[in-house]
Amino acid sequence: MRLTPSKEAPAEAFLFILSYLEKNHRFDAQPFMAKRDISMEKVLQKGAKIPAHYISELIDEAIALLGDTALLFKFAASVTPNNLGVLGYLMLHSSTVEDAIIKLCRYYLLIGKTLKPIFDATECKLTLLIHKDGEVEHLEKYSAEIHLSALLHLINKIIPQSIFPKRTTFRHAKPLHVNAYKNVFGEHIYFDEVENALFFDKTQLAMQTSYDNPYLLSVFEKEAEQSLGMSVHGSLKEQVLGCILIATGELDVSLESVAHKVGMHPRTLQKKLKEEGVSFVTLLGEVRQKLATHYLQKGLTTPTIASYLGYVEPSPFLRAFKKWYGVSPKVWLGLHVKS
Repeated sequence: MRLTPSKEAPAEAFLFILSYLEKNHRFDAQPFMAKRDISMEKVLQKGAKIPAHYISELIDEAIALLGDTALLFKFAASVTPNNLGVLGYLMLHSSTVEDAIIKLCRYYLLIGKTLKPIFDATECKLTLLIHKDGEVEHLEKYSAEIHLSALLHLINKIIPQSIFPKRTTFRHAKPLHVNAYKNVFGEHIYFDEVENALFFDKTQLAMQTSYDNPYLLSVFEKEAEQSLGMSVHGSLKEQVLGCILIATGELDVSLESVAHKVGMHPRTLQKKLKEEGVSFVTLLGEVRQKLATHYLQKGLTTPTIASYLGYVEPSPFLRAFKKWYGVSPKVWLGLHVKS
């Protein structure tokens, strides 16, 4: 499904793909850009945006000219853990595949502000959603192909022997050239499904990584936690704070969800927190307060932040923010930028 011309996308995404095509496939983008009156000077400007459908059109044209139906998957394979900085090192030094996926979902905000990888341990499923125009949406065709193959490639980079998912699902229709997909995802690929997702079996998730290093993992996790102002270690209060942070990454900040992560019944968790002089509601407020300003600085809109923090609509979030900081998010950001 192609985006309508009214939609816009960051020029960085266009430039990233274009740079790969020029460097690795000697793709001449001048005719493409001239036809659409795009200048390199314009797209290089800070914060520049372009019509989002230009990205899919660039990919369509490159595939047609190069005659390579696997082009997107080759592009995704160029991403390595080292490219992701701290997030990549967290995956690299995790003990198992499941641990690496959990780290990916927990700390993805370190590298991206709109994409939300979500891991469902019950279904052994890694899926991706995106925040766009204040709404949580599924990725479109090319974006789903790039990101799912990149995630699988990252996983295979940190284990001794490459794996195929138990099954892979895409929302878009079955393409003409399925072999390109099979080379990446294996035989069990399904199209016209309800979500874009990778499904693993428990044996795959339990696989040991090649670079398991508890010490380095601890070092990088502390750095990541400092960046987000959170901790997942220490007292029950600190553990709950960290688990609430994880829950926001999964778009579920309910007491039941967090209690499950801590390994307690919800009533037991509430009782033990009371013994420490705090409540779940208070800790949830702390996490939301810290993440609210973090998201603001990342450039997210108010409706998007409200959704990320588990609010049903923006108005309760706006009231809470004013209670925390005495001003609206817009005013707070203006004061912060000026300072």
